[in-house]
Amino acid sequence: MTRMGLAALIAGAVALGLGLGLQWIAFDLVGVGLLALVLVTLVVVLRPSPLSIDRAIQPPRVPKGSPAIAVLTFENRGRRTIGVTVAHQPFGDVRVRTVIPRLRRGERGLRTYRLPTRQRGIFDVGPVEVTRRDAFELFRSSRRYGAVERIWVYPRVLPLRPLPSGITRHLEGPSSDTSPQGSITFHRLRDYVAGDDLRLVHWRSSARTGRLVVKHNVDTSQPYTVVLLDLRPGGYTADAFESAVDIAASVVAASATGKAPVELRLTDGTTIGGPRLRDVTPHIDQLTGVHPDSTGTLQQQLMALRRSRGGTSLVVITGVLDTNDLPYVAQLRRRFERLVVVSVDGERREPVHFPGVRVIVAGDADQVATAWNAQVYV
Repeated sequence: MTRMGLAALIAGAVALGLGLGLQWIAFDLVGVGLLALVLVTLVVVLRPSPLSIDRAIQPPRVPKGSPAIAVLTFENRGRRTIGVTVAHQPFGDVRVRTVIPRLRRGERGLRTYRLPTRQRGIFDVGPVEVTRRDAFELFRSSRRYGAVERIWVYPRVLPLRPLPSGITRHLEGPSSDTSPQGSITFHRLRDYVAGDDLRLVHWRSSARTGRLVVKHNVDTSQPYTVVLLDLRPGGYTADAFESAVDIAASVVAASATGKAPVELRLTDGTTIGGPRLRDVTPHIDQLTGVHPDSTGTLQQQLMALRRSRGGTSLVVITGVLDTNDLPYVAQLRRRFERLVVVSVDGERREPVHFPGVRVIVAGDADQVATAWNAQVYV
């Protein structure tokens, strides 16, 4: 019931009471008329609606700024014509408005519209809500159609060139203890471990040393990249943080070329992926819902990487660059063959140089992409 409806109900009751008390037929008629109007409009608003609505959202995962389409199909299943109807759908903090045209008996229709995807995030699209009103605005009744659906608005993925697989781009690729075991590329001899293939036993070395020694072959064809994103809010503006997330997603996508494994680390301690995971959908999903977080530090994660298996490349993405972090990055040269630090800082103008570490400083994601594509192969 609206305020108008409540006022009509009170006015009708008061008029009827005065008419009965003072025996004024005019007041009785006014009171009965108002109460009858309230009752009739209530019945009209609360009667079952013959309108049927179905909704589908395609696709459920889209990059930021790309179209996500909601499709409404509706039908009049009643015998009477349904007038123009306005439907609303909650999308995050926004309510999307759709107008359903006049429908005759048995008539069907379809409406498509774009959902706002300008902002990265995970959004719940609420049920379609249709509000029915009477002609006098005495009552409103809302009915919901469908269920809550989730849509993922991914970070923007920029066209970055993938990092080289090694410092020396020879045909067999880089060979190190951190390379994935397998293939036919010989790396070194090591002691036999239970479960090793006996065909890999190097009998001459075993006879000379008095213990079983096997050939340790590695797979040098696939690079392994670790992407570390700094979530601490102190080094970012709101726009700079969004650029950093876009860059992280772009590096993950570029590094996964050819189904190469990628590991995503965040300064809050979250780790996604690893050497066995070659699908980067979980990485992008994680970046879609990420927010600034003061938990942890960049140096803590860099120190933790000293105990990891290492990889081919390490890419650190941060806001305003703290040069005290660079020595911690450089200490990982024995674990990674290529070290890159990306700083999203629109205030710094002078380049940053540090031995063994490639540092890219730019004001936004597009500038980073330009600098990245110009420098990664240098």
